[in-house]
Amino acid sequence: MHLTFSAPIQAADAGRRIISGVVVPFGKVGHTNVGAVIFERGSIAIHDGTKIKLLAQHEPTNPIGRAQSFQTTDDAIYGQFKISASQKGSDYLIMASEGLIDGLSVGVDVIASAPDHEGVLHVQKAVLKEVSLVETPAF
Repeated sequence: MHLTFSAPIQAADAGRRIISGVVVPFGKVGHTNVGAVIFERGSIAIHDGTKIKLLAQHEPTNPIGRAQSFQTTDDAIYGQFKISASQKGSDYLIMASEGLIDGLSVGVDVIASAPDHEGVLHVQKAVLKEVSLVETPAF
């Protein structure tokens, strides 16, 4: 199952062409393309962070940047992304700095999950495939 889940960006630095923020919080309900989901702490594997692309709106043919780093804490995974010097990258960076496109969203392949008694899907194991800059974050 491929799942997408988003959170608001924290910073858009136009000068350095960097966007950073929470990629996914742990233990919080988000409304995704498959319904209500909670990612458990430690549930997402990042095999090679430098190969993770930043896409626009989860469109695989619309890359706008590449991951620079990820940091996993008890509460979330944070990411920092370098935006392409292309016109498309510049347009998305401007929209992010103006708050028009204001969310980061993970795209993962879910390996293990289970719904709770309220129908919320708890992801226990997944692999990060991409991160997207999105118009409407899940939170």
